[in-house]
Amino acid sequence: MHLSLLLLSTTILFAAACSSNPPAAPEKKQPTIIKEDFSKILENSFRGQFSIENGQAYFTSCATNKRYLVHGKAGLRDIYQQITTKKATPVYIEFTGEIEFSNNKDKKEDVLMRIDRVHHMALAKASLQCAKTINTFIFKAQGVQPYWRLTSDEKKLFFATKASNQVYQVNDSNFQTTQNNNVKAANEDGQRLNLIIQPGHCYHSKNKEYWGYTAKVETVWGEFKGCGEPGWPVIEQNFSGYYLNETQSKISNLTLNKDFSVEYHEKAGNESILRTGFWKSNSPDRVVVMLTRQADKKIREELVFQRQGLSLSTMKINKNNIVTQFNDGALVFKKMNKKNTQDEAVEQHLDRKFSAQHISPNSQVDTDVQKTLNQYFKMHRTDPKNTKFNSVKYDLNGDGIKDAIVLLDWCSKNGCEMLVFEGLESGYRFSSRISRVNAPLIIAQNQHYLWQSLLITKNGHWFKLDFDGISYPTHILDLKEVNKKTYATDVILFNQGTPQNWFPIKL
Repeated sequence: MHLSLLLLSTTILFAAACSSNPPAAPEKKQPTIIKEDFSKILENSFRGQFSIENGQAYFTSCATNKRYLVHGKAGLRDIYQQITTKKATPVYIEFTGEIEFSNNKDKKEDVLMRIDRVHHMALAKASLQCAKTINTFIFKAQGVQPYWRLTSDEKKLFFATKASNQVYQVNDSNFQTTQNNNVKAANEDGQRLNLIIQPGHCYHSKNKEYWGYTAKVETVWGEFKGCGEPGWPVIEQNFSGYYLNETQSKISNLTLNKDFSVEYHEKAGNESILRTGFWKSNSPDRVVVMLTRQADKKIREELVFQRQGLSLSTMKINKNNIVTQFNDGALVFKKMNKKNTQDEAVEQHLDRKFSAQHISPNSQVDTDVQKTLNQYFKMHRTDPKNTKFNSVKYDLNGDGIKDAIVLLDWCSKNGCEMLVFEGLESGYRFSSRISRVNAPLIIAQNQHYLWQSLLITKNGHWFKLDFDGISYPTHILDLKEVNKKTYATDVILFNQGTPQNWFPIKL
């Protein structure tokens, strides 16, 4: 059973337009926002208890004992009422569906359970419930008039009546849960059996049980009809476990628990941040992590990983349906034998002294930054066309390598679009995108996750951008005003304001 569900998120907002110095200059066309729905992982199987209370459906999973608010097809209520007429009675259920982020407007629920197809439903007394074995067969069925039962795996089919028990070798089977199936088999005496499986509502009214499939068995002794359900053969994916990403400035622990819950813990210096959620997968080389909580704050972040050996590499990050993609994995998490606790991290705080530096933008194009920008736009399938840029360099995270701070000429009266790229030993890695930035910027004295905070101004007021372990804030709309004198150093970036010279991005 897969409890799907899920981490971090470097956000890129291809959104807002930023400022231009001459007031009379026409505003440029706003860049395209790359939007994408959250991932759908079809055919995830769940089981547990289901009930309808005060008109609302709920599901409690066998794996976690967590209770989910349910949204599903209209027929779900009809099935439930066929099984029990008593209100709020819990029943056992097996189904395919998915855990999804709740609507942004829903303040109470982090996630919702979507039920697509019910495989089995029964009163608690009529089923072994969570103790029931579900991974030893591909399909099983039974009938009552006359009594018969059947269990099938990939190679063998076992068919029993009151008169006999027969074992058949499966000759032709490619079971699909969403379509009609025809399984052909033969026993050692050469007697043939044909099993016809069709999705459809099937009830045993006497036992108060429901199955999501009808079954017909054609044998030399006659034809048998009844109800059936698919099993959930175990697909060993080994995703659960502990993963570690470690850099000079930060330790990131990713825990994928067997109950499909997720913990993502980052630590830099004395600061740490914990995000929680769920993970899901229906592929041996791809896993999706959903982050739903950061402390008491509800979030909607999704991280898609590609498995490479025992490591997980990020493919893309989706934050509130705004997507960032990576070519070769911006972050690689290595699987560990045990959890690397955050207490094992070395407490770090960089004592930095700031001499006066008033850094002007380049008078000539920085070809390294230009190449980085071309790769950035290429990854996001966006043509920079006539977009121009200018940049300054400064070591923001104290690792001894200068980072690139880029202003784009997507400007309006509210400011310009700014990109930050972390400097590496070879090249740059995207860090942050910030909208509506007015130059100049001032390096602040304080650090967050070893990255210096930035001071920016708007309408004569100053605001502080703090690095959150992943990126700087995407805009200043929710930031509180600060006293410049309390935080400012004498390091000023783009000290002459918005650049007068712009260089083409496109090579």
